[in-house]
Amino acid sequence: MKNLLISSLTVLGLTATSFLLSSSARAANLIQNGSFEDTAGTFVGGGQGATILNPGSTVIPGWTTTNGELAWKNNNNVFNGIATPFESFFLDLTGSQDNFPYGGVSQTITTSVARDYTLFFSLGILNPIYPGPISVTATTGSSSQEFVFNSSGSGNQWGNFSLDFTASTTSTAITIVGTSTANGVYIGLDNVSVVAVSEVPEPSSILGLLALGTLGTSSAILSKKKQDK
Repeated sequence: MKNLLISSLTVLGLTATSFLLSSSARAANLIQNGSFEDTAGTFVGGGQGATILNPGSTVIPGWTTTNGELAWKNNNNVFNGIATPFESFFLDLTGSQDNFPYGGVSQTITTSVARDYTLFFSLGILNPIYPGPISVTATTGSSSQEFVFNSSGSGNQWGNFSLDFTASTTSTAITIVGTSTANGVYIGLDNVSVVAVSEVPEPSSILGLLALGTLGTSSAILSKKKQDK
């Protein structure tokens, strides 16, 4: 009977793991090219590993630049070692002039009315050369919120942020714009995604799965007892 119990619990564990993995796989990123990669071969580094873009540009695949000038950079840039851990490309929302207003990017995604979503993104600084705090404003449809990042760690520092929103239309504009920087010359942005909240397993769903598994285990044990009599 001990072997039966262990076997049943093992199956339960594998089932729960499979459920979590399949649910995670279904949580697709609705943002196109959230890591700002050069997927269309449009990046022109000019020997410095940076392309300067003005508002209204669609050079970055999937995105439209807005608000002010920004720099599209790769990890081979010549600017004091700023880099991203999220693949090879990222944005510096201060551009080359480092003047306010800072740049931003926008992308419109397909959404379902009254459905909940979460916007995720990462902000970067370089200590001690380009320290924080830095800030951006993220806008999802008609809602906006400011996010501030600072870190005492040395080297390239990236902070992760999120913003929950409920879609009111079948398409939602996602916009992130630089708003301030203590270092005056660098606001890193990368790793943008939007995921439907309902696609992430809820704790109650996991508990329900465990309960069903427990019932199944109990039934198997009872059945085994009857056979042993």
